[in-house]
Amino acid sequence: MALQTRKPTGLPSWPIGLLAGKEKTGKSWACAQASASPLVDRTLWIGIGEDDPDEYGVVPGADFEIVVHDGSYRGILGAVRDAVSEPRGEKPNLIVVDSGTRLWDLLKDNAQVTANRRAKGRKNANDDYTISMDLWNVAAQQWKDVFDLLRAHDGPVLVTARLDEVAVMEGGQPTAQRTWKVQGHKSLPFDVNWVVEMRERGKFLLTGVRSAHLPLERPTEAPGWTVDAMWSRLGIEQGTAMGARTHSDVVREHEDGGQAAPPQRQPQQQAQRPQASGKNWLAEADQLTTQEGANALWRRVPKHEQTPELRDRMRAAVTAAQARGPESSTEPWAQQQEAEPTTEWATAAVPQSAPDGDGAPAVLEGTEVPAEPSTGGTDR
Repeated sequence: MALQTRKPTGLPSWPIGLLAGKEKTGKSWACAQASASPLVDRTLWIGIGEDDPDEYGVVPGADFEIVVHDGSYRGILGAVRDAVSEPRGEKPNLIVVDSGTRLWDLLKDNAQVTANRRAKGRKNANDDYTISMDLWNVAAQQWKDVFDLLRAHDGPVLVTARLDEVAVMEGGQPTAQRTWKVQGHKSLPFDVNWVVEMRERGKFLLTGVRSAHLPLERPTEAPGWTVDAMWSRLGIEQGTAMGARTHSDVVREHEDGGQAAPPQRQPQQQAQRPQASGKNWLAEADQLTTQEGANALWRRVPKHEQTPELRDRMRAAVTAAQARGPESSTEPWAQQQEAEPTTEWATAAVPQSAPDGDGAPAVLEGTEVPAEPSTGGTDR
């Protein structure tokens, strides 16, 4: 068979994001805030083992719909399938899965029920029969089936999960060392495009990103983080050309040696490079006199026209100007995120504890600590 190849588009695709946090740190609140983003149309909220987020309808700008299902795996899988199949308009739909931890708990419980029904092998300390490897494989495949559907979604996905501090194991025995662990299937951090840990309310730690727009060298603190700001840092804004999310899957073999039918791959959309705006940005850069004007101009320039030459011309114009206003940032291209106004039900600011481990985490460039953090409400 002839070799088939294609060129990379160079365009960002809608990501699957993971919000992992301890209890009541604001995971669901952040998802409700994301539903107010001008980048998305409908928000379809699939709750799994959590209270329905009816109260979060009062979050400023929040606009989401709660997907109803019967709580079974088949019901949840059907709800995800139906949400992915919902038609989109000019803007994509956002899907929220709350929570991935409870989904994996359900799959484990189902495997345990089957093991007990077989009544084979040895019982464990909980007086249950040991789950055999074939049952673990079934649970893992069911988990994969859900994420295969989410990967096929033409839009953003948010998954929540619980985050616990656990003992480091060596030789099957716990040690005095502690580490943070996402509760869910072991592939969960690999199944998503970015991971934000919320170890305490008001504190965000970006631990992993798969993006050319936001490379990370180590876990990075992100004061004032929001989902909408995260999308912006990943190069996703209104008017941005988007590529299709594609996934190179693997195909299992049947027990008889035959090959299972490969999953239907999403058709690769022909990504078109955005057309030139036709504006003479260099001429406008030469007229700059203040840093504020440079910041405003840079935000107006489309992403694909933000060139190093334009950046240098802007810097030179501001430097040469005799009268300069106060600088709002050290570089005209720094994407500063403004703090949201504090709502009347906002909780008090959470004291920031010293980071664990050797050395403090880096601080995400382009974010700032709000004077009065707005975390709003109590939530999961």
